[in-house]
Amino acid sequence: MNSPVAGMSAPWAGLVAELREVIVTARPHADVELIERACEVAAWCHQGQLRYSGDPYITHPVAVATILARLSDAGEVDDRTLCAAILHDTVQNTPYTLATLRRDFGTEIAAMVAGHMALDRLGRRPGRQVTQVMTTILSADARVVATKLADRLHNMQTLQVLPQAKQLRKAREVLDTFLPVAEQLSMPTLGSELQALAFAALIRNQPLRPFRRRVIVALDIESSTRRPDPVKAVLRTMLYELFDASLRSAGVSARRRDQFTDRGDGLLALIDPADQALLVNLVIPLFSRRVAGYNASLPDPGGRDRRLRVRVVMHTGNVHDDDNGCFGEALDTAFRLLDAPRVKTALKTAQGPVLLVVSGDIHDLVTSCSCGATGHTASRPVTVQVADHEYRGWIHIPAKPHSSIVMVPMPLTRPTAKTATAKYPPNCTETPSSIWLVGGAPNRIFCCSLFLANSRRSLAAWNCIAWSRAL
Repeated sequence: MNSPVAGMSAPWAGLVAELREVIVTARPHADVELIERACEVAAWCHQGQLRYSGDPYITHPVAVATILARLSDAGEVDDRTLCAAILHDTVQNTPYTLATLRRDFGTEIAAMVAGHMALDRLGRRPGRQVTQVMTTILSADARVVATKLADRLHNMQTLQVLPQAKQLRKAREVLDTFLPVAEQLSMPTLGSELQALAFAALIRNQPLRPFRRRVIVALDIESSTRRPDPVKAVLRTMLYELFDASLRSAGVSARRRDQFTDRGDGLLALIDPADQALLVNLVIPLFSRRVAGYNASLPDPGGRDRRLRVRVVMHTGNVHDDDNGCFGEALDTAFRLLDAPRVKTALKTAQGPVLLVVSGDIHDLVTSCSCGATGHTASRPVTVQVADHEYRGWIHIPAKPHSSIVMVPMPLTRPTAKTATAKYPPNCTETPSSIWLVGGAPNRIFCCSLFLANSRRSLAAWNCIAWSRAL
């Protein structure tokens, strides 16, 4: 046979020389002539074949054999194992037959190559459970399994040239199957390298998505863990229904927020920042009133354990997304504020059923609003640490709404001279998009005008106009 290895002029010839050097150093009694003959046959069989990277295919089996030759924790690796590693793809990917391989190198090496091919076919069968694959692999010849581990290690070292989906699949196969096998065979060197490469592939192939600016609203039911499951189910149902109803009543439609995310004893809502003031001034008071109404409807004392008391946090920030959901420092900040001991204590001592804690920017909005319908008490500060940064929040307890307050949407009109003169904010050039009549006090009507600052529907301000009128 006119061997491609003979002249040692091929670009991959250095790999063969490296393999020979490793074998001579680590295995002084190895049959170098047998191993070099296996290299010559493999080079001839794979001549003209390329890998995804564009490298000659022969570079792969030679690299696999080099990995095995370097292993100090794989006592079962011998000269015949190295030959089988070099020849492991010849029968499967070239015209070279198993019978010819058996004639050229003997029954033992041919059996190891056939065993390697069987493990390859096992990995391609759909629907096989990981435990079934593991059992089959561990029952195979240990030398074949070691070769398969080295084969996967080299594939992981050159994984970046493959499509993203294939990279992820191979990385997950390492964690599911190959890593446990390496542990079972007491091959920590291979196992640690496989694990590191699998982790790197999973991280590298996580798609980068642009962050979203959102108002983060998280709600938690007080003392949920102390309630039996049937009671928890009732409280969860009411939490979702009452908060969703409050959003709908305030005009925050489903298309302007994400679908609620369940938090076990609460929920997470991510809402368009354009609705930030609407959330503070209308949604939370409405929600507080509805929770109070639900609690009042329960029988006393039998319904005491079904009473709903809720901590609510509002914080505006950047939300990141991946295949597993949303994350980010802004969410961490909101959750830390919600779970702060001072916030939990404040709700226990509060008369109302809802306590609101807000971050600094939303606190400025709350304190600057002079709308009588908002009804928040004086605020108290609370501080949390997130990612080595200190964040301050403010505790607000929504005042108990008057039982006769109703919110009625009215057509787009300005008050007439007979009723009142509208006092629009000096920096507002837009007309109000809607007028809300809020009735409550015996002879007072409050008119809340919602101003839209620009085409992005950003909420500029609430202008509350009061006038006296005989009812």
